[in-house]
Amino acid sequence: MFINPKTAISEGWITGIVDPEKQIQPNAIDFTVDKVFSVAASNAFVISEAGKVMRGGAPYLPVEDRASKLEFWNFKEGTMWDCLSDVYVKVPDGVACMLVARSTFTRNGLFLTSGLYDSGFEGHVGFVLHNRAGLAKVGTGTRVGQIIFVESQNAGQYAGGYNHEAGTLAHQGEE
Repeated sequence: MFINPKTAISEGWITGIVDPEKQIQPNAIDFTVDKVFSVAASNAFVISEAGKVMRGGAPYLPVEDRASKLEFWNFKEGTMWDCLSDVYVKVPDGVACMLVARSTFTRNGLFLTSGLYDSGFEGHVGFVLHNRAGLAKVGTGTRVGQIIFVESQNAGQYAGGYNHEAGTLAHQGEE
């Protein structure tokens, strides 16, 4: 069952909501894209039960649009980008959450992927943005997806390497 998004806010499970009037939806909370990193596709990704080596990447900086004076990231067709939001979650026992793209993005060929946020996860919302069709200009701080909180009969608490404190950069092995 979806948990009322206002409950997630009042209980302190999610912070970094800048504009509640826009971000609180009937069943979810909109999150923003605030930091973008390239994915070093030429580097090998290596994973086994003994460990992992991430591809790595570098910060991808937005550029200012001369006419509007707003900052945008230019996402070319066929690219994928590792993204972080300033929205921060602390998932309690009995709850999990997942991310979905806003429909405007999917209707324009941009898809968002992410894993399940288990009970015990604590960190900034992170996801990969995939552009499948033409140039897309996305402004900094734009609402790109929704986070949905769900009831969970979890078997334990997440204690993995992606947990981090608010304001820290936990990106591809960097702290």
